Amino acid sequence: MTDDLTRLPGAEIARKVRKGELSAAAAAEAFLGRAERLGPKLNTWIRLDREGALRAARAVDEAVAARKDPGPLAGVPVGVKDLVDMAGLPTTAGSKIDRDRIAREDAPIVRRLRAAGAVILGKLNLHEYAYGPTGHNIHYGDMKNPWNPARVTGGSSGGSGNAVATGQAAFAIGSDTGGSIRIPASLCGVVGHKPTFGLVSKAGCVPLSWSLDTMGPLALTAEDCALAMSVLAGHDPEDPSSVSGEPPRFMDGLGAPLRGLRVGHARRYYADRSEPEVAEAVERVAKALAEAGARVEEVEIPDQELATGANTALMISEAAAFHEKNVRERPGDFDPRVLDRIRPGLFVTATEYLQARRFRGEWAARVAREVFGRVDALLSAATPITAPPIAEDTAPLRGRKLAVRGLLVSLTRLWNFFGGPSVAFPVGSSQEGLPIGAQLMGAPFSDARLLAAVHQLERMGAVAPRRAPFEE
Repeated sequence: MTDDLTRLPGAEIARKVRKGELSAAAAAEAFLGRAERLGPKLNTWIRLDREGALRAARAVDEAVAARKDPGPLAGVPVGVKDLVDMAGLPTTAGSKIDRDRIAREDAPIVRRLRAAGAVILGKLNLHEYAYGPTGHNIHYGDMKNPWNPARVTGGSSGGSGNAVATGQAAFAIGSDTGGSIRIPASLCGVVGHKPTFGLVSKAGCVPLSWSLDTMGPLALTAEDCALAMSVLAGHDPEDPSSVSGEPPRFMDGLGAPLRGLRVGHARRYYADRSEPEVAEAVERVAKALAEAGARVEEVEIPDQELATGANTALMISEAAAFHEKNVRERPGDFDPRVLDRIRPGLFVTATEYLQARRFRGEWAARVAREVFGRVDALLSAATPITAPPIAEDTAPLRGRKLAVRGLLVSLTRLWNFFGGPSVAFPVGSSQEGLPIGAQLMGAPFSDARLLAAVHQLERMGAVAPRRAPFEE
């Protein structure tokens, strides 16, 4: 019975709890039991908070019994990436350096989750300081892909990806600076939403790159991501980059039809630099969209190489600025691979940084004009390859051996630079049985429309979410 509960989507759990058909405590026990059994085998969690989770679940049940509104996430078991502050618990950011840094208060997004009735199970594993796309972590264990534990989860939100894929959490909070929500979503076979920059507060979250970071959900379905976003989105005065105004109405918009949606198929962006199986799977999505009445046309993304270079200059310099003191005083406490990524940022000049920021504004305006003047969304692969082996730094692609790290971020990072939303979602499996992911990318504040499109693809069967059969 308990494993049956962990198969329920988060939206269904909330509905049942609100109606009194399911107790939040029973749901919490079911997910905690699964997390305690599977988490150590997949290196999913840095810390489970059984006591805190059950206390929150009992509070939800008491509210239901008293006929009080428990909130839209009533009893939904959630995991939080361990770079988000939760009062009284360490925020390790996946590092040795911050292993004992205890948060004094909840981050605003944690406060939003709690106020909405979510039951937070604990802190999820991640690539150290969110600085890596694979999910390796020498301090807390490499995160393992539940479809094949010898493969990577993707990163940096690897614990978030394998938690959702295995029913250890109904949904999870991740961060995305260059693909860290969408990469594990793609490799683990779940849905991951990178919101519009500034739509979700980053206050109380350890940064990687202030001007590129976003926080968002991973879940089994687009509806669950929309439900999470309906709680997470909104202005926060504690976050200087937080946008003002009313957030999108995520749940109200889920029924928006695909007919008439203008979709740009960014074929030249991904097809020739992706595995043939990946390219073929995305082509099938393009055909499904057209058959559903969407207007699909090929679209080019301008100046990709220049944008990639400018994006790199921003990310590495901002990461180096944040970590400079520890790089100089405690270099031996970093994962050497992460340290090697931070150090080059110390040598980016102020001129290079400012030129990158200037170009970003010009490029974003050009994309808005030339791309989103024609279409409502862009379709692409999310990752050009399926999950590579944990032990390998390179992967074969169309007859060449290429660096895994570069491959995994190659199709996601530009959307952090642009600042618009992107949703990664599963579109099939490779011959090896590994998930294949696509993504829909949009203009700023088109988040709800993208999630609605993925939801409609799920209803059609073109996207078929399923839990990984790990230790069933």
